[in-house]
Amino acid sequence: MTHQVTALSNVNGNATGVEGILQNVAFILSTFTIPCPLREYVTRSDIRKPFQRMKKINTKRLIECIQRFEPRAVVVDVDYLGDVNRGKLEPIVKVIVNE
Repeated sequence: MTHQVTALSNVNGNATGVEGILQNVAFILSTFTIPCPLREYVTRSDIRKPFQRMKKINTKRLIECIQRFEPRAVVVDVDYLGDVNRGKLEPIVKVIVNE
């Protein structure tokens, strides 16, 4: 079964099993930051290029973090919500849980 996970908003101290694994992934997502390229060196029409590159780099870093700190969750897909023009991207990860 595939689960969609976003950044953690509430902590359930009694989470166990699949819920605990998904909470661990959400915690990793909530602490994960995506550095913003220097905007003063980028023209308005080129602003998407650095962000597309940063998304690729950070997707790799995000998958590595989840594999390292929560190996029971297998990443299937990583997508981002947010506004490139405001410099805010929030990762959304789809995982399969191996208990």
